[in-house]
Amino acid sequence: MPELSWTDEEIYLVADRGFAFFKQGCYQEAGIIFEGLTTLDPLNAYCRKALSTVCMVLNNPQRAVRELSMVLNQNPADHDARGRRCEAYCSLQSWNEARQDLEILRRNGQRRFAQRAAWRMQAAGGPAH
Repeated sequence: MPELSWTDEEIYLVADRGFAFFKQGCYQEAGIIFEGLTTLDPLNAYCRKALSTVCMVLNNPQRAVRELSMVLNQNPADHDARGRRCEAYCSLQSWNEARQDLEILRRNGQRRFAQRAAWRMQAAGGPAH
């Protein structure tokens, strides 16, 4: 089978369709699109973060953590991915991991992401600190 190679523009156009599905509440369809795009372009942080969002909506926080960890392995300074992963850890009640991500956000002055993650931790019944 010949190797597929997609341009950035083609990936963007398909990702836009996945986003439209997501906005319409068609989460399974959006997930299929973003999963396919991460297969075609494994380093595409946007598609991985979008897939993690779909996973959270579909109650699969383990998969969301996996996708966001891949993004953070490529770019540890991606504060958006770190905040989202902290929220996914909260859904799993993985408090130590959630606290680690929250502390990294705070250390890096990411107040908006840190505050959102702290609220999520509190809402999920996490330990106060």
